[in-house]
Amino acid sequence: MEIVLAAGTGTLNLDESGILRLVWAAGSMLDTADAVESVVAISKISAGRMLPLLIDISDVKLTAGARNHYLDSRFVSSVALVGESNVDRVVAAWMRRGNDCPQRYFTSRADALDWLGELAASDGPQSVAG
Repeated sequence: MEIVLAAGTGTLNLDESGILRLVWAAGSMLDTADAVESVVAISKISAGRMLPLLIDISDVKLTAGARNHYLDSRFVSSVALVGESNVDRVVAAWMRRGNDCPQRYFTSRADALDWLGELAASDGPQSVAG
């Protein structure tokens, strides 16, 4: 099942290994509404479980409102941010600051998936507090 977000600039799916994958189109500028929409979609597709999330942030920018919404919402067990450039690395560092959710930046999607899989195996299943 794939969910299209933000008028087609993002896609979300849950892979066979239980990892959520959120991909934003290169050149996207995410605002608060986009962040809210993606969190709602993640909550829906995960059905109350705290799952690992891989986000492709290659050439993606976000507003302070979008960042703050992501930081204020604990909806996944861990986050791997995948990018290609030094700018992507800076965006990832900005997104991670002040968040206690395990997060890490990668330039390799395979390495990101390995890390998420290792964390999920060591943590076991989790539920969203409610």
